[in-house]
Amino acid sequence: MNELLIFDLDNTLLAGDSDRNWGIFLSEQQIVDSSYLDESERFYNNYYEGSLDIDGFLSFCLRPLVANDMSVLLGLPRSIH
Repeated sequence: MNELLIFDLDNTLLAGDSDRNWGIFLSEQQIVDSSYLDESERFYNNYYEGSLDIDGFLSFCLRPLVANDMSVLLGLPRSIH
């Protein structure tokens, strides 16, 4: 029998919201500019208002990964203190 385990990362396994933390990390690493954080906040608010455009959100989240060379992404720090 196969089992599926699902974890809620936000405010349980991770301190804070993982999407927000990811955006802050990308900004600190200069992978995105500050407008990314503004757009992230809009998606966050849309989620809690029940009006999230999931396709737009996924496109937004993947943009930094698509826009950067793999060597840049692999060079990012692997742990945050």
